Order: sequence, then structure tokens, then C-alpha cells
Amino acid sequence: MKTQRNPVTRVFSLFLVPLATSLTFAPSAQAATVRGVVKMPDASRSTRLYQGYWRLENGNVPVQTSGGVKVETVVVLENVKGAHAPSARTVTIELGSLDARPRLVITGPGSVVELKNTGKVRHELSTPETPDVMPLESLAPGGTRHARFDKIGGFVIRDAEYPHIMISVIIVGTTYFSPVDDKGGFSIPNVPDSSATLKVWTRGKWVAEQQIETGSLGKEELTIKVVSQRDREKAEQEAKAAE
Repeated sequence: MKTQRNPVTRVFSLFLVPLATSLTFAPSAQAATVRGVVKMPDASRSTRLYQGYWRLENGNVPVQTSGGVKVETVVVLENVKGAHAPSARTVTIELGSLDARPRLVITGPGSVVELKNTGKVRHELSTPETPDVMPLESLAPGGTRHARFDKIGGFVIRDAEYPHIMISVIIVGTTYFSPVDDKGGFSIPNVPDSSATLKVWTRGKWVAEQQIETGSLGKEELTIKVVSQRDREKAEQEAKAAE
């Protein structure tokens, strides 16, 4: 006796054949690790950026920003195909012993920076270049202040009373970024094959930018040399003189 096949099952089987074929031959996206080193100017390599002292009522204390410029440096890849912004979050920064920890925050739009004064002095904090984000306001010892950052870009929180205190808030639209280590090295894994803009932020500003093709890097390590302000101005003057 001949077994009759269910016509619905037969149609479903015919549908699966081309679908399975298309899945088998679909190209897989290639990902790479963008790695390298950021070389800072000689003058900024010290772990103590300021050599002065603050005179307080009970004596003098050295002006310190522990870790030096490298703890304020991040490499960001912009315009990567398929990139998305990190989730918004709340980041706490403590102000104590005339220093801020951390001094560099990288996060997504809509994030909130919580500033806690754990020290014994009052701080006058704002984002002077973008006062609408964080207007000048006094933060007393033991006090807490919140500021929300909605726009993508680099922002700097400064202290009008203690100008060596500077906090960089980097709001990014990509998860492809990496702070540098104590030797200036960085590593950004799982970057898709794409054109990208590599940017370096340090000490409150963007200091380097270049276009890269992530798919052609392979195991190549990039070397990003940051030119000092003095050398940049000198080069500009020489270029104008040569015109």
C-alpha cells in the first residue's frame, strides 16, 4: 500500500531547501582588533602634571593629579559601520585631596555624572565651554551634585577655585573606544570591516585624528603621535612663513 504524504509537509520541505542554502552561503562579517600606542609629548609624560604647592591653613600640600596624562587619554573610533551608543548610566566622581577620581568618563548620551565632595574644601564647578550643560555652582564639603549629558561630544568640568582639577566627560555614539594604559597602549576588539575615524582625546581636548580602514590593518599596530601645543604653533608659523 502506497503511503500518502501530507501536502502541507511537502510544501514546507520544499520551502526549507532554498532557505537552508541561502543561510549556508551567507558571507560572515569579519572583525578585527584595532591596537596601537599613543605617544605623548615629552613634557606630558610625568605622572605629576603640576609641580606647585597649594597653601592651606594647616600647611602646604603638593598639587597632584595622580597617574598623569595617560589616565585622561582615550582612543575613539567614530563612523564605524553598524556602531551604536553605549547605554546611559550614572557615573560617580569623588573630589578629595584636591584631586578628582576618575578624571575621565566615557559613556553614552543621557548619562548622569554624580559629583561627590569627599574633601574639606569647597569647589566651584562648571563646564565653562558649554555652560548650559553645567552652570557654575558651588559644591560644599560633603555635598553632591548631578549633571546630565545628552549630546555626543567632549565636555570638560573645571574648578574655578582649583584650576588643576579638570574632568573630561566623553559622550560617544559608539562602543569602539579604549582608554590607554600606563604605556600609552590601546586595544579595541571586534571592530567590523569598515572605514573609521580614529580620534584621541587627552587633557580636555581632541589632539589627534586620522582615517583608517579596519579591514586592512591585520596585526598591524598603529602609532599615534600627539604633537605638543608649542610644536604645533611652531609648525604653523613655519608654514605661514614659507608661503
